[in-house]
Amino acid sequence: MKRQMQAISVEVDDGEGMVVLTQQVNDLNEPDPQIYLSPEQTPLVAAWLYAAAGEAIAQSEPLDSESIPVRYFARGPDADSENLQVFCNAQGMVVLKIDDDSFIEIAPAMAKRLREKLSIAIRESIGDMLRPDSEA
Repeated sequence: MKRQMQAISVEVDDGEGMVVLTQQVNDLNEPDPQIYLSPEQTPLVAAWLYAAAGEAIAQSEPLDSESIPVRYFARGPDADSENLQVFCNAQGMVVLKIDDDSFIEIAPAMAKRLREKLSIAIRESIGDMLRPDSEA
């Protein structure tokens, strides 16, 4: 399995079972730099990358301090748990449908802001999940 993007690729070394990160620099006099990770190191490095990405986004975008305006229609606090459906209605609003009586209607621009905040929360939760136990 080999994955590649702009100037970096990730693959598994068949001989040793190591994960190899390669940065393409296109220097004729020097080989491309490579980082070898053992399978045990990979989750820790992934957690570091997720944490760094979350910090970079938090520093570059002040969206966390802004609220996301939504309209919420519900039966009350005693509602049963329901399956969430997401679609665009005839007015062009993004609708998060909880059930026939409960839904949230969000403007597309605010839905995009919500998606960004959800992405940050997902990265943080995955980073916590991949973090090794301190007692191990």
